[in-house]
Parts: sequence; structure tokens; C-alpha cells
Amino acid sequence: MPVLRMSSHIEYYRYLAGQSKIHRLAGRGDDRATTQFANARLLEVLELEQQDVLLDVGCGDGSLLKQADGLVHARIGITPTDEEMQLLEMTVPRVTFLRGEVNEIPLEPASASKIVCNSVLLLLESEAGVRKALGEISRVARRGSIICLGEIPAADELAYFHKYRGNSVIGFVTHELKKKGVRAFLSSVREAGDALLGEHTLVLNSANVYHAAPDRFIEMAAEQELHMVRIFKHVRLDASGVVVESPLRYNYLFRKAS
Repeated sequence: MPVLRMSSHIEYYRYLAGQSKIHRLAGRGDDRATTQFANARLLEVLELEQQDVLLDVGCGDGSLLKQADGLVHARIGITPTDEEMQLLEMTVPRVTFLRGEVNEIPLEPASASKIVCNSVLLLLESEAGVRKALGEISRVARRGSIICLGEIPAADELAYFHKYRGNSVIGFVTHELKKKGVRAFLSSVREAGDALLGEHTLVLNSANVYHAAPDRFIEMAAEQELHMVRIFKHVRLDASGVVVESPLRYNYLFRKAS
């Protein structure tokens, strides 16, 4: 199918898993350096200890758990599809992977002492979904545990970056013309043409992205006994290896009430 039409982010990650390119499950294309950089930063703020049970909810390519090898007592990764779990189990050893979603985590209460949920909550689209997810994260967190919730946009990211969300090829090329200009329009026409000829796969996804102002997100977390320790901007590496601050995304460090 040269043109793939999707309506959820889970569909998109199932598609990526089918390509057998595990690093793309991190959601950054082929940018492995930024993924490793982001993981190292998150692991540092978690201050891992040997007795910790580290839980990565929405673990992507499993690289954060891989980087934590030898640093904790146990590592658990949650992934939403069988396709992703099969790929993870083949490539990341000595980690327990479970199929589940952030709003229904398949673990007993108080299962983990350190929790990461990075670049996941924004994919839930609605505040109701995020509230349920925060409740689940709090449920599986031990008293006094540290939780890092990463890459939460403070404003509408799709609008900010003029990204198309829809299932129409015509809608896609029209959007590129109106929002990005003639050069982007011509590029999108070539991309669509190559897809229709079977020379390229064009993925069209109508799913939205959740965003919340920091004060709002902190308030929602506090309702689930997650109290803020620190907030900091998400950063990435550009093509030359320079650290670049995200214009919209924030990382949050919380502590579960004791």
C-alpha cells in the first residue's frame, strides 16, 4: 500500500515495528544520537540506585532500558502492540516487556521505584486520556518514588510547526501549499506521486497531539499525588551535534507522595 491512512498513533508505531527498524520506535526517525542523548539526561535526573525497579511506560525502541543495564535491580518496559514487543524481546536482553498502554498499565500497585514516560502522554490527544494515564502511573509507583514525564508540549505543536493531520492526499498537498509555500508544495506533490506509483510509502495520520501549559499539567499531576520536583525544557541535538532547546516541550520530574 503506497499510501497508508491511519487514525491513531498506535497504528503508526505498529507500522514502524513491521519495518523491523527498532530505533524508529523512539519516534525520532533515524536520529539515534538524540535518542541516546535524551535517555542519558533522563536517567541522570532519576538518580538510579542498585535496588531500583525501573519502569519505562511507552518504552519505544527500548534504548533507555538498555542504557540502564547494570544500574538497577530490574527493568520493565511497557509497549502497546504485539509487533513492538516481539521486536523488543529480540533486541534488548534481560528486560521484562509487557504489552499495555499508559492508561492501563499491566502491573500491580506500587511495582516501580523509578518511572519514565517520555514522549508518550502527548500522543493521548485528550485531557481525559492524560488524566487517566497520570492515575495509572501513580498507581504503579511506590510511595516516595521518582517519576519523569517527558516531552509535554505547552502549546499546539501541530499548529506551531504547520504539520498536516488528516487522511487525504489532496488535503496534504493543499496544506503544504497554504502553510509552507510553493517549494514545500512541489516537494509534497513529488512525494505523493512517488507513493501513488508505488515507489515510496506516504503515511497520513489524522491523530492529534495533546498539549498543556505547565501550570495546568502540574495541577493535574498533583491530583494524583505526584508532586513536582523540577521542570526543565526538552533539548535535542541538531545535525552538527549542538544542543538545541525545544520551543514547546517540557520535561517534568515528580515525586509520589510518601
